[in-house]
Amino acid sequence: MSKFEKLEVDIRKEQGTSAARRTRLRDRIPAVLYHSGLEATPLSMDKKSLYKALRTGQMIFEVIVDKKSQFVLLKEVQYHPVTDEVMHVDFQKVREDEKITLEVAVRSTGESQGVKLGGILVQLLNSVTIKCKPSEIPEFLEIDVTAMEMNTNLFVKDISLPDDVEMMTAEDIAVMSVQEPKEEKEEEVSDELGEEDGLEDAESGESEESSDKAEDNASESQDKSDGEDK
Repeated sequence: MSKFEKLEVDIRKEQGTSAARRTRLRDRIPAVLYHSGLEATPLSMDKKSLYKALRTGQMIFEVIVDKKSQFVLLKEVQYHPVTDEVMHVDFQKVREDEKITLEVAVRSTGESQGVKLGGILVQLLNSVTIKCKPSEIPEFLEIDVTAMEMNTNLFVKDISLPDDVEMMTAEDIAVMSVQEPKEEKEEEVSDELGEEDGLEDAESGESEESSDKAEDNASESQDKSDGEDK
């Protein structure tokens, strides 16, 4: 289970573009907390604390508003188009006893048999969608690649799921693949093409030699015929 990052926030009394700009000048980030069926609450939070929380890769945070703790889902982060600094954040309040749907990262564990033989492990799907309560959200999901041989795949159905976590992504989607190195394949194709070219050259040479012999025989026959006519 995740240990959620805590964010201490203040309720913003001022709203609008100018107010948001003044908030950022104080090294705080403007945000909005949405409640189901209720009016949104404008917030602000410390810039460094928010950046630290975002680096965890989590989607659920514990927000402390007026000394009251509540879980929120990170809905959207707006970045500056040039500096990539965070400009604004949207949160959605979630209940502890209510299941939510969100994406979590997938990581491989173990070393596959195919990789030991020179194959390359390729991750085809980086995250999946799950459904669970906020307190049951895993930081990531694992898929064991130990038994994978060359030219084999693992699918969503092969991902290990914690208790009380429901998979929402289709089970037949490939997640991991062990593939042969491309260079070796290219060399094999090149060798095959080289052999074919060699055969074609040999056949061409034989054809030219046969043609030359045929021309010589025809010339000799013509000479004999001319001699008999004389």
